[in-house]
This record gives sequence, C-alpha cells and structure tokens, in this order.
Amino acid sequence: MKRPLVLVGFCYLLTLAAAVYFGANISILLACVAILGFIVAMFEPKLRATGIFPIAFLTISVAFGSFYGFHKTVMEPVQALAGKDVVVEGTVCELPAKAYGRFYYVTEVNSISGKKVEHPFKIRFSAHNALNVEPYSNVEGKVHLFLPNGGEGYSSRSYYASKGIPLFAFLYEYEGVKVSPPTRKPPYYYALRLRSALLKSVRSILPPDEAGLINGVLFGDTAGLPQQVTDDFRTIGISHILSVSGLHMTTMAQLILMLLLFLKVPKRVASVIACAGVVCFMAVTCFVPSVTRSGIMCLLYLGGMVVSRRPDSLNSLGIAVLLISLGNPYAAADVGLLLSFAATLGLVLYSGKTAAFLNVKLDRIPKISPLVRGVNGILATTVWAVLFTLPIIIFAFGRVSLAAPAANLLELVPSTLMMNFSAIAAVMNLLSPKSFLAMPFALAAGLLAKFMLSCAYWLAQLPFASVSASGGFILLWLAGTILLLASAMLMKQSRRLYRNVALLSAILLFTGVLSHQVFLRDVTRLAVLDVGSTESVVLTRNGRAAVFGCGGFSSGPIKSYLQSEGVTRLDCLQPLTLSDEESKNAAELIRAFFPRRVLIQSDGLIDGFLQKELPNAAEVSTFHLTARLHLWDNTEVDAQWSGKACTARISTGGVSVLICPGDNLSELPPQWLDADVVVTNSMLLQMELLNPVCCVLSMDQEDLSKAGKSLNGKNTVITGGAGNIVFEIQENRTVKLRRE
Repeated sequence: MKRPLVLVGFCYLLTLAAAVYFGANISILLACVAILGFIVAMFEPKLRATGIFPIAFLTISVAFGSFYGFHKTVMEPVQALAGKDVVVEGTVCELPAKAYGRFYYVTEVNSISGKKVEHPFKIRFSAHNALNVEPYSNVEGKVHLFLPNGGEGYSSRSYYASKGIPLFAFLYEYEGVKVSPPTRKPPYYYALRLRSALLKSVRSILPPDEAGLINGVLFGDTAGLPQQVTDDFRTIGISHILSVSGLHMTTMAQLILMLLLFLKVPKRVASVIACAGVVCFMAVTCFVPSVTRSGIMCLLYLGGMVVSRRPDSLNSLGIAVLLISLGNPYAAADVGLLLSFAATLGLVLYSGKTAAFLNVKLDRIPKISPLVRGVNGILATTVWAVLFTLPIIIFAFGRVSLAAPAANLLELVPSTLMMNFSAIAAVMNLLSPKSFLAMPFALAAGLLAKFMLSCAYWLAQLPFASVSASGGFILLWLAGTILLLASAMLMKQSRRLYRNVALLSAILLFTGVLSHQVFLRDVTRLAVLDVGSTESVVLTRNGRAAVFGCGGFSSGPIKSYLQSEGVTRLDCLQPLTLSDEESKNAAELIRAFFPRRVLIQSDGLIDGFLQKELPNAAEVSTFHLTARLHLWDNTEVDAQWSGKACTARISTGGVSVLICPGDNLSELPPQWLDADVVVTNSMLLQMELLNPVCCVLSMDQEDLSKAGKSLNGKNTVITGGAGNIVFEIQENRTVKLRRE
C-alpha cells in the first residue's frame, strides 16, 4: 500500500464525523459491525491481499470505539453537573471575550464546592460586568451550570465539545467573585498576551470596520466585527476567510520564509525559523483544529526542506487529521476542521492539474503570461475548494451560496494580500508604536479591507445570493451531480465528458431553483425563526416578505433567512417590543431591506437606532393601542399594544396565527383566542383559554427547562436551537409543518 497514513487518517476523521452525527450509543454498535468487517476481510483472501479493507475496517472500529469511550468516561460525568448551582475555583485559560453585552471567560475548573476535581475540565461562564482578570488568573465564584444548546449530532453542544468545553455557566455576581493573579505563566500565557497586543496594535492604526475585518481574518477574532459583515460573508459563501485555517497558515509560513530568504538567511536555517514561526502563529490563534491541521502540514513541509526531502501532501494531510483526531474524538464536530480538510483535499488532488490544463489552453501571450497563470491558479483553487466543501456546507448549514464562486474569485487574492500587509503593519506598530514604517503597510491593508467589505455587501444584496437547502431540491441536485461525476470517472472518457457533467450540473441547479419557486407560487410561508427566547416571525409569499418581531441577540438569523428566500426588500416590518435589542435589530433590518412600511408603537420612536434608520423606510405608521394593515391579496394583520409588548394576529389563507410576546391573554379580543397557531416565548397565563392546532414555543432549551411546565394537548413544537419552524399555508386551509 503506497499511502497507509492517508487511508488511516482519512478513515479515522470521517468515522468520527459519522460518530458525532449518530451519537455515542449508535457508535458502539457501529464499532462492533466494523470489527466483524475486519474479521471477514482478514479471512477473505481477495480482501486481505491489498491490506486496504482490513486496515480500513480496523480503523473505523477503533474510531467509533474511541468516541464512545471518550463520551462515556470524559463527557457524561461532567455533563451530569448541568443544572446545579456550585462554587467553582479555576484558572482562566483563554482571553476574555465580549458579545451581546456580556463577558465570557473560558476557565479550567480545579475544584467544585471545595472538592478538588480529579480530572480538570473547562467551562465557559458569562458575567454582566467585566472581571479584572488576565490569562491564567485564578477565579472563584458561584455559578449555575448548564449544557450548550442542542443534543447529539452537529449542534452547539458538540461544537464546544470539540474545543474541550462540555459545560456553560453564568456567574452569580452578587455572591461575590474572588480573583487572584496568575501563579504560573506557561508558554501559552505569553502567546495569549502576544495575541492581545497584536489585536490592539491593529485597532490602533486602522478604522474600526477595517480593523475588525483584519483581526477576524488574521487572528480569527470576530468580536469587533459588525454582525452585518459576518452575515454578508456567510451569505456569499466566504465565511471560511474569517475562520483561521490553511489559507492563513500557508500565507504566514510563506511570508516568514520569503522575508528570511530575502535577508539572505540560508534555506535550512530559514526553514527552522519558519517552523518556530508556524508554532507561534498556531498558539496566537489558540490552536483551533483547522489551524492545527494546517500547522502540522506546514511543519512537515518545512521539515522536509530541512532534511532536503519533499513531503507527500496527501500523507501530510492524513498525519495531520489523525493526530488531531487522536487528541480529541470530538474534533470532527468542528465544522471548520471538516471544511479545511475537504478544501485541502480538493486542492491537493485537482487544483494543480486544473491550473496546468488551463495554462496549456490559455497561456499563449508572453506579455500577459504571469497574469493569465495567476488567474488560472485562482480559478483552479476556487472551483475545487468550493466543490469539495459544498456537501459539508449543505449538511452543516442547510444552505448553498450561489454567489460563492464569484465571491471567492473576488475576495481570495485581496484577503491574502491584506493578511501579508496587516501582519507586517501589526508587528511593526507593536515594536515601534505609530511608526511611519508601519503606515504604508497599514494603508494598503486598510484599502484592501475596505474593498472586501464593499464587495461582500453588494454581492450579498443579489437576489438568491444564498438559497436554503432544506427544501430538498438542493440535496437532489448534489446527489445527481455526484452520480454524474462518478459515472464520468468510471467511463474514463475525454475531458469533454467532464465539461458536459459540469454543464448538466449547472442546468440541474438552475432547474431546481426555478421549479422550487414555481412550486411555492401562491403559497404563504410563515416561519418562526430560531432566535432564542423571543419571537421573530417572517411571512413570505411570491418573493415578497414581512417581518413581525425582531428579537434575538442579533439580526443575523432574520437577515440570513430573508436572503435565503431571495428577499431584497420588505413589504412590512413591525417590532413587537421596545427592548434595546429588538430596536437595534429592527434598525439593522431597515438599513438592509428598505421596507415599504414600518409599523411601530408610538413610544418606540424615541429609540436612537430607529430614529437614525427610519428615513430608509418608504412609510412609517405609528399607533397607540391598536392597528390593522392589509398585506398582498390574502393577508390581514391586527396588532394590540398591552403596555409592554405588542400582540399580533395574522390571518392568511383562512388560517389565523397569534404571536404573543406578553404573558397575559385576558386583554385580547375573544375572537383572537380561537387562533389556529400560537407563537410565544413564555408559558402564558390563562393558557387554558387557547385551543390551537399547534403551539410554537420560541425559546431555547435552558429557558424551557427553567419554566418547568408542559403544554399537554397543545401540539407543541419548540425552536430550542434546533432550527426554524415553517408553516406552508395554501388557500384551501391546507397547512404543512416542517423544521428547517
């Protein structure tokens, strides 16, 4: 066997990905099945001859078994603490982060309620006020422990398990918090201090938006990045640029090596120094799995230069993913690692061949040869990275960015140049603050960042820049494309056959998008978005949309849903409360979608965010207690203000939907209580007055468990971090319910 490490590494990672999806209990059964496969392969001469099947089955069995053992011995005992109030003492092991008005601290727990922990574990606790801590400070305080959202499978819980964080917590600050300075300062302490200094260095020499993007791209720190930018990058399929991975690691390694060789440092010595630089960059970016994968590959490549040997890229990839997977069986729950692995695999297998083919066909004019070859390289990289990561994106995010190919072509080179210029500027400014030497590099990086921000914004505004894959046709298109490609590979015909496959795939995608829109013609879709313990309902019909409620930590989920439905302008927007969060989200939606009408309770006009953005709406309608509006040709909306929140009743296609942000039903008109569907974020008082066909609880799992009540006989469904709830309402009162 030519590459055994490729077989073992790839099988191990992909098996762990399946184990994350199926869960621990099914994994142990699959481990037993794989052992039987190994035994059969060992006794069957034809299967044993190459060694591929016995090694593959054994690897699969070990991977499933290790996942089961890790979950049962490491994860479950810690997760059993969820729901308890305890006093923890631990060591802050990452830089503090701020998001949604709270401060977050990753802490390694050393003792619980005075009892030393036999096997220390990490928690991420939040606090309203910032604590005076630094990396490796000791913290002691009372917390409430709880599990991240989701269960088995690719959820928030599994994602944080990949980072070694099985539990969340919130701090009881009124109980008092004891903070003491670090008693030890390992090498990682200095890496974190360097990361903090570099982040501040970038922010000190560039405007906030450009600095936020550069820190996100260069260090993976998106805390200072506006939510709008994050949403735009996700919509057009380039959010991988904000996740530090192979592109970033390769760029940094090449930059270090190039600078050393420029300074006439011998090649072997330069390679050793570059290895040290790679390790430092891995530490500064917090050893996230995607960085660790690319870092190991870079170290193998540079190590080959030291001993005058050229490492095999596929073997290097296999070794990297195997080492990561052995260290943490939940590593495969990090979608960033899977995307990084898939993209690298596509580049290693096909990118170089495709670029060479394009060079033969197109590189015929010597004067523009470097330009043509550069464009061909970008084309080859973009195509194969997009194709190989597409299945993971569909299954992980449930959506496909049709703008991704164009976005990658436009953003890839600027992002690489921006990383180089900004890294030099950040280091120079750190060594000599506000030195004129750093300014040219900072200026170049800032201009490139501004171009990337503008490009992402305009591409995200295109209709169907991103489409939902939950409708089913995207999965059929993906399966059809894979089948066509497999058939072409088996037939081993000319390259023209592959071009025909690409053309047929594009036709299938276009036909699917078009037929999906035809199928939804004259169908009203009412989506209860998964935005936490608050409401946001989006009504769409024939490409038009209205939003009722803008709750949630950010407007991102609402924007993403609207963009996936091809909506570029809203017909109506109505906030349901006067909370600061909802007002901010409403203002961002007004700025992004220019609604034809904004319906708002009169007291909401005092909010500064809304005042600034309301001129972008064609019409602003205010009301004091009640309001009514007509949408399209089949929908009416009634609103009633209760003093704290606005209850809305939507009638469409003969079906009535009641949206209740409040908790009291006594003040509502009697006919409203006969609603077919009720959407609420709380356990309503006088719930017995309602008898809906379906009740949607728009709340996360933690708040649902705190409520401690059930809605027997109410046909209850819960968003709870599991996805949006969508009703498809036809004119004959036929309703289809689905989760996206």
